[in-house]
Amino acid sequence: MSRPNTQRVSTNWTGVSYGIVLGFVAAYFQFKIPPVLPILLNDHNYDKFIAGGFMSIFAIAGMIISVSIGKQITKHGAIKYLGGAFILLMTGSILGLLAPESGTVMLLSRMIEGFGAAVLAVCMPAFANMNAGPRHLPIIIALQATWIPVGQLIANLIAQPAVAIGEWQPVWWTGIFATIAIGTWTLFLIRSNRVDFGSQVEELKNSETIKIQPIKKEEKKKLYLASVLFFLWQAQFMAYFTWLPVYLVDVRDFTADDAVMINQIPVIILLLFALITGLILKSGVGVFPLLVSSLTLQAVSWFLIPIADNLFIGTLSLVAWGIAAGITPTCLWSLPSVLLGGHRADTQAFALVLTGRYLGILAGPLIAVAVYKITENWISAAFTFGGITIICSLATLYLGKLVKSTL
Repeated sequence: MSRPNTQRVSTNWTGVSYGIVLGFVAAYFQFKIPPVLPILLNDHNYDKFIAGGFMSIFAIAGMIISVSIGKQITKHGAIKYLGGAFILLMTGSILGLLAPESGTVMLLSRMIEGFGAAVLAVCMPAFANMNAGPRHLPIIIALQATWIPVGQLIANLIAQPAVAIGEWQPVWWTGIFATIAIGTWTLFLIRSNRVDFGSQVEELKNSETIKIQPIKKEEKKKLYLASVLFFLWQAQFMAYFTWLPVYLVDVRDFTADDAVMINQIPVIILLLFALITGLILKSGVGVFPLLVSSLTLQAVSWFLIPIADNLFIGTLSLVAWGIAAGITPTCLWSLPSVLLGGHRADTQAFALVLTGRYLGILAGPLIAVAVYKITENWISAAFTFGGITIICSLATLYLGKLVKSTL
């Protein structure tokens, strides 16, 4: 997974597809908890901080290994790290199935899964970007941004019939089977040599015609600021999707399976708008104006929640939030390519940005719980995350001005 100073002319769609599917699997594992969380809470009566930790623990795993894994894959190739990731995902799932009654064991199982998913999350954008030709890069960035909603959508579709009968285990077994499937595909791609897993890295380092161009100090500063944006946005995103089903069951008196159905509305909308945003970016619209607009819309949708008991307002809030949540990640995923150039945005660059994402995963669900416990209502949490989203919008304006000033 090297970073040559030349850009691919044509698109290797096999490599792009493989990278994006890795993301789907990682997102499925991460988001399999929210749709079944009401069932788990009912069956095992976990404390809400423990339950929030089932999502946040993924962040700890990601922060521990993402940057180092990104560097190691850049140096040595991805094959052995992907194999380790698949083993971790299956091990964590089996552990959760064996002892779900223990909150500690379930947290441990989720951390093990988190380590595996973190490897896939680092590889996903690197595979997709470095196999993309310049003509297709904006569309491929949009496809990358679908990894979270597609993973969520699949998790919700698998979970809905299960939670209707009070079960959560089928969601875990599906993750195990998906890991076996992607592992089998990986072996096929290795043997067919249709995707570069990094085996040519040493050759590239020694080549006289291709030079490895390191990330400059000023570029790294911008990547860190992009990481801050990802942190702020991901915090509110994770809070929303972690606790929306619980909110709908506890406050709005929906059944668990109806809550899963309602949860599908913003997921489907954000999936659609992630793809639309790719076309918008391809047409030449700037990333930063689009990102500021989407963040502003997302903040507005948070502030609509206190009056969302009205059917029209509630639906409007879900739709507005979903539109913004589709546009924003497409823009965020494009930032390493915008800041470095698409051919230079490799595992190391994305690992830096992903650090902010993992901080958001860690903080978001726990911030929501803390605000809820202090105020004893979910409305305060909505206002809190509306404010966080406004801060994210202001930080985006600053990064846009910083980039413009260095052009």
